[in-house]
Amino acid sequence: MVNKRFKWSLISVVVLGSIFFTAWAGGNRSMTAASTGTLTAAPQIGYRMPPFTLPVLGSDKTISSANLTGKPIFINFWTSWCTYCRLEAPDIEQAYKKYGNKVVFLSVNVTSEDSMPAIEAFTQEFGMTWQVPLDTTGAVAQKYQIIAFPTSFFVNKSGLIEDKVVGALSPGTLNADLEAISK
Repeated sequence: MVNKRFKWSLISVVVLGSIFFTAWAGGNRSMTAASTGTLTAAPQIGYRMPPFTLPVLGSDKTISSANLTGKPIFINFWTSWCTYCRLEAPDIEQAYKKYGNKVVFLSVNVTSEDSMPAIEAFTQEFGMTWQVPLDTTGAVAQKYQIIAFPTSFFVNKSGLIEDKVVGALSPGTLNADLEAISK
């Protein structure tokens, strides 16, 4: 059995490494898959976003990434118990008011780690009027390699990931990335 201290140290290294890589890749896009012509789906900057189909909170509809072709997309993975998700929610609401007519907003709740009453209370508290897909099995979070909440992806009209942010979004990063993909 793995020592708990070792396990959390390893998780910290992975999270910090991911943050470092994201910052590095953002400034060195000449080495991304998009520039080399690779169209592989992977949850990393420069790659095509992995496909998914999920049910939408409060309806009998589903949302499929295949139906979003040609549209810029903001995908935010969250849970209701996540402190940083709560901290960034008002900024996402403000950004939705500004960019909601240019960018598809998807707040993917990792429902396998949450509860329906808490999800509904969270969406009401923060006025989330955009689509909230429910990852009931955690399969999409696994496909997107979610290691921390929140994690956000900014996808351009071509379906390529322009930025990935692990942890709470600052208003500056949120607005700059939404502006970049909305063009």
